[in-house]
Amino acid sequence: MQSGTWCIKPGDAALLVATMLIGIRGEPQGPAYLPPSVSRPGTPGGGTGHPDEWAGDPANYEFSYEVQDAVAGLDFGHREMRKDQEATGTYHVLLPDGRTQIVDYVADNAGYRPNVRYEGTATYPAPAPSAGGGGGGGDDGYRY
Repeated sequence: MQSGTWCIKPGDAALLVATMLIGIRGEPQGPAYLPPSVSRPGTPGGGTGHPDEWAGDPANYEFSYEVQDAVAGLDFGHREMRKDQEATGTYHVLLPDGRTQIVDYVADNAGYRPNVRYEGTATYPAPAPSAGGGGGGGDDGYRY
């Protein structure tokens, strides 16, 4: 063997790769995460950490937002009020067919109960004339 030259026989190559893999697998593969805590500060020990067990005041809030952009054809918004275990609200969105979908809802211990309604009349663009003269063989239908 010459100086500075390596000579690896086929059996040695497999041993070298196996040794490298064992070394790699023995190293931690990323940050170590701790298990979730089982109690919140200020609460007695124990518990599962489930939100129903959290101490503190009931959630009471109000929020709303509106987005209107005539150039982009956007009109939507949301308003919600929550008192203790009940949230009530409404949201609306201008649909592509020109109608407005409005959802009034109540969310409480019994679940989410929406009431969906529509305002306006749906309108659709007139179909473009077919270049093939109609009759089954054209490229009528969806275009991607």
